[in-house]
Amino acid sequence: MADRRLIEPDMNFIKKVAGFGGDTLKKCFQCATCSVVCNLSPDRNPFPRKEMIWASWGLKDRLLTDPDVWLCHQCNDCSTYCPRGAKPGDALAAIRNYSFMHYASPGFLGKALSQGRYLPLLLAFPIVLFLFLLGITGHLNIPEGEIVFKKFVPHTIVDPVFILVSILVFISIVVGVKRFWKGMKNGVHPSESRNLSFLDFVKSHVIPVIVDVFKHSKFKDCEENRPRYLAHFMIFYGFAALAIVTGIVFIGIYLLGLHEMLPLSQLNPIKLLANLGAVALFIGCTIVISNRLKAEEDKSRSTYLDWVFIIMVYLVAISGILTEVTRLFDVAVLAYTFYFVHLVLVFYLIAYLPFSKFAHFIYRTVALVYASYSGREK
Repeated sequence: MADRRLIEPDMNFIKKVAGFGGDTLKKCFQCATCSVVCNLSPDRNPFPRKEMIWASWGLKDRLLTDPDVWLCHQCNDCSTYCPRGAKPGDALAAIRNYSFMHYASPGFLGKALSQGRYLPLLLAFPIVLFLFLLGITGHLNIPEGEIVFKKFVPHTIVDPVFILVSILVFISIVVGVKRFWKGMKNGVHPSESRNLSFLDFVKSHVIPVIVDVFKHSKFKDCEENRPRYLAHFMIFYGFAALAIVTGIVFIGIYLLGLHEMLPLSQLNPIKLLANLGAVALFIGCTIVISNRLKAEEDKSRSTYLDWVFIIMVYLVAISGILTEVTRLFDVAVLAYTFYFVHLVLVFYLIAYLPFSKFAHFIYRTVALVYASYSGREK
């Protein structure tokens, strides 16, 4: 006799998935077209057919411990060919949105990030914080003379804030990822018992996945939405370039004592990399927004979480570019204003990272590593 398994539907989970954009999953009648057309789906226990029925039944525990949810790159080939309009791509995206909010902490921030009514409050916090710090340190004014941003917002004010926030975000991510990994080990695709050393684990499973992520090779397998590859590629490397620049400047100021290295000249290689990263970020976001507007009534509908994230990233790129342009044209009022807005937006992206679409990159990478480690490969 086959083993019996108790099914415990979570009706609230079904409502949450519907609210995050998976409201069409009940149209699924298990024809398996989605699993057949997906170029990323493994031959053994392919997705997203089983995830569609699990979501329809409210099997939250299975879905939150299922790495297959994250192996999907939402190219929407499945949604394009679905004969019922169930949009499996949207359903899996909704489950992912629920997942990283479930694993990250503190939970109240996840709730706030998922609802538009809290957006003014989330933005107001860094605005009030920076204004307060500028006020008590006597920098709440437009400096005279050459435009130098550290005269307006000194490193002694802004850097401790971002360092503290980054530490808290790192802790939240580590806690969430540990819970996620533990859930996958006990979930629907448990890993085989292996006596791998840490170095062997990194060499055999982590490094190949990281290389694959940097190559964006999985996005190339998507047939119906190939522009997503270019958009994600440019956003990814735009952020990478800006992160490298930030790291170099931080090392130069705090480890090498080069306190006068800023502002950099336009011909400085570090400055050129920063400008290139900003332009790549702007172009990538433009492509994403254009694609989403075209797809709204066709293959996919973007949710609030999708839109608020890409718009914030877009505004970070735009405010950074405008800050630089107005500085070059020596328009102090605009330059310092755009710089302040830029700091607020960067704070938003960093501080709320564990609960935003930014977390997708982390959780998907972890899921890919687990899939490799557990033998869950095509």
